[in-house]
Amino acid sequence: MSPSRITVGVLVLLGLFNLVRGSLHVFLPDSGAGSIAGFDLAQGGQTIVFLLASTGVGQIGAGLIDLAVAWRFRAFAVALLAIEAAKAALVMVVAFVTKPPPHEIPGRTGMMVTMAVLAAALLWELARRRKRTDG
Repeated sequence: MSPSRITVGVLVLLGLFNLVRGSLHVFLPDSGAGSIAGFDLAQGGQTIVFLLASTGVGQIGAGLIDLAVAWRFRAFAVALLAIEAAKAALVMVVAFVTKPPPHEIPGRTGMMVTMAVLAAALLWELARRRKRTDG
């Protein structure tokens, strides 16, 4: 069964989102730590910039995978959607429970929206598949 247009659309949007945020982390001189997130880079700034840039590389890679699956390798779409939803849930646990940032950062709202959209799309896809097999 091929993935729904909703699943493919969510992967395209997620792929573009990952490419943009990853590019910001990789190509901004401060990786967005000071200019976007407002971190004080006076102490440990070089380490923070390096870690965000490294994260950005992973986000660019994830974005390319999201787009490749949406456009060419659709057999993997539902599995990728589940992986992305699990990843988003783990990020939320880190950002809100185990290692919250010292002050509000712009990405926290995006994390909640991303998690909600991925969860809704995954539930939609699973219900659609279950209905097809039951009916």
